[in-house]
Order: sequence, then structure tokens, then C-alpha cells
Amino acid sequence: MSGIVTFTLNPTIDKSAGVNRLVPERKLRCDPPRFDPGGGGINISRAIKRLGGQTLPVFPAGGHTGAYLQELLKAEGLECRTFPIKGMNRQNLAVYDRAGGQQYRFGMPGPELSEQEWRKCLNVIQDLHPKADILAASGSLPQRLFNLLNPKRMGLQCPNGPGGGAPAQMI
Repeated sequence: MSGIVTFTLNPTIDKSAGVNRLVPERKLRCDPPRFDPGGGGINISRAIKRLGGQTLPVFPAGGHTGAYLQELLKAEGLECRTFPIKGMNRQNLAVYDRAGGQQYRFGMPGPELSEQEWRKCLNVIQDLHPKADILAASGSLPQRLFNLLNPKRMGLQCPNGPGGGAPAQMI
């Protein structure tokens, strides 16, 4: 595989819809929802694909949301590499208030990965690294995974994240 391999630790399905006006304590009728695959590395892969490049998104997939995330990517012509997890991938929600011209975004937490799931993740990355031109991880990485990944040993440059902790982005 040559091209760009992207890694997303906390992928999501981004669900969005519009309403005429946001009003508290009332049932609001929404437009039909739109569902898009999301998360840092997945968004990078989607952009690379649209620009005609080669890319492979890699991410944990769990539950019906993990399966649907893979379907959404396949519908965009993106093959992906996943590793199974017990938890369900998250969904985020964005609501556009037409009257106020504002968008409200609600980001949900993702699943916690077990030690065994972390190890699967590292094996997939280490397996793909020599075969890719570029390995890009985008989105937040917990310090524990950053330490286990040992990016310097793999020849990767990784800037520190806010406060000198785990990187906010790794390329």
C-alpha cells in the first residue's frame, strides 16, 4: 500500500439536521437527518479521496454504529481497516437553527478501549507503517497510547499537544 494511512482513535458518525427555530421544552420537528463519517483521520481520508489521492482510514469499530460507519465510508469509495472493540462507536449531533442562523454541536464521548484493544490498535499501525508513504493520526490521543506507539522508534514526528501532553495531531 502506498499512499496515506490515517488513524482515528475515536471515530464518530456525525448526525445533522435543521429546525425552524430552537425552542426549549418543546418537541421540535427536524429535517431528515444527514449521516456522515467523522473523526480526525477519517476526515483527512475523505478529503484525500475527494482530491484523487490514495488513502486508507484505520479505526476501532464496535457495535451497530461501527458497522454503519464502515458502510458510510464504503459508500464514498473508501476501503478501511478496522479492529473490533466491545464498545459502540460514538455519534455526534449538530442542529441548525434556521431562525437564529446558528448551528449547535453536541459531541459525545467515545468508548474506553481495553488493554487488549489497545494492543490490536498498535499491531495494526505497526503492520501498516512500512507499507505507507505517510501515517497520519489526527484527533486526540491519550498519553498511554502515545507512549505505547513510540513514534520516534517508528520514524514519525509528533508534536506535543496542549500543555505538553499527548499530541493533538500526529504526522
